[in-house]
Amino acid sequence: MTLKQTMTVLEAMDSAYVNGEKIMELFAAYPNVSITVNKVTGEKGSTDFVKIVIHGTEGKSKGGSAPTLGIIGRLGGIGARPSRIGIVSDADGAVAAVAAALKLADMQTKGDVLKGDVIVSTHICPDAPTRPHEPVDFMDSPVDILTMNNHEVTPEMEAILSMTRQKATASSTRKALPSRRP
Repeated sequence: MTLKQTMTVLEAMDSAYVNGEKIMELFAAYPNVSITVNKVTGEKGSTDFVKIVIHGTEGKSKGGSAPTLGIIGRLGGIGARPSRIGIVSDADGAVAAVAAALKLADMQTKGDVLKGDVIVSTHICPDAPTRPHEPVDFMDSPVDILTMNNHEVTPEMEAILSMTRQKATASSTRKALPSRRP
């Protein structure tokens, strides 16, 4: 159950000051996790892309051959400040993805380690732009979809679970992708 991790992540993300570094701090106590943060500026603002790797016992990051799972938290932004205050429903993808990473990291400290690596990626933007729409504005993103794909999808991911809540509809997408092996 990930209730504890979800609440921890929600609390961290529900801030006008949240950024990739704040998310990185959530994983400071977990030795078998690697995190990178990359700030990217687009035409409509900037966002911090976060990549969390939970290393498996036989994962490729350790020279093993176990499959690698990708989990992508898709969103426009965590918040839409200044037009809307507080965390927005669009943040659900990022919250779910980071909570999953936090749960997997915690499981490792309790002796439950997956064989393969899990790569979790998302972006953190507390002040994403919005697009006019009735009855409620739609969330937009500071960067375009190609930029998101370039930063969130990695060649190591052999399967991807994409979590999103966009354009007023919730969805979870599972799609098999061709292997990117040479």
